[in-house]
Amino acid sequence: MNPNYSILQAEYEAWIDQSNFFRTDAQKKDPHFVQNNIFLADSMLKEAADRATHAELDLEAYMRTRRGTIGMIQVFYIGRLICISDLSPEVQMHPDIIKLDGLSRDLVLLGNDLYSYKREYLECGAYHNYITIALRDPIAGLHTNDRQGAIDYTCQKFCETLADFEHTKKALSSFGENEDAKVAKYVAVLMDIIIGNIQWSILCGRYGHTGNAKTIEAQNWGVEVVFDL
Repeated sequence: MNPNYSILQAEYEAWIDQSNFFRTDAQKKDPHFVQNNIFLADSMLKEAADRATHAELDLEAYMRTRRGTIGMIQVFYIGRLICISDLSPEVQMHPDIIKLDGLSRDLVLLGNDLYSYKREYLECGAYHNYITIALRDPIAGLHTNDRQGAIDYTCQKFCETLADFEHTKKALSSFGENEDAKVAKYVAVLMDIIIGNIQWSILCGRYGHTGNAKTIEAQNWGVEVVFDL
């Protein structure tokens, strides 16, 4: 995604003017519905500005923005609406469930950045990608030319985040038999979204991991790069 800043700014201002339209019954069930839409718009504007100005980001700053630009944000919302919207606010907003929401976003964005990297690199240098940021953020401890090391570092972050997700899921409090069943369904939906994002990234052909596109990109890549998840 390479959003145009001026177009997004105009669309964002028009959206804010009409934001009351989104204050529906669904908003009452999930008080974060409108906030999530605003977060998405703000994050896309921030990403567009970062691209336009070639902002020097570290991994922490990148993740703050990137969490808001993934296309799955509203899919997560739909999962929440279907599975747990009729539960009490104390259950819906329990810290562990909020943590699982956040970890799910991180797993989607890390997976997407891994599988989209080759295409982004060939088209525009993959400026706004976790792998590229890792190459220049001292916290990763990588040489600036160690592309494979940056990919491995990103894979490791994915695995660590997945382990945190599984640990948090197992440590969830019990809210009651009926509530626990609905929460378990919601957690399963989160994992389906995470896995579905990876499957789509591999199979859709957009990122060149299947068919002729993979061969063409390999010829232009110039070095063997392993994508190991």
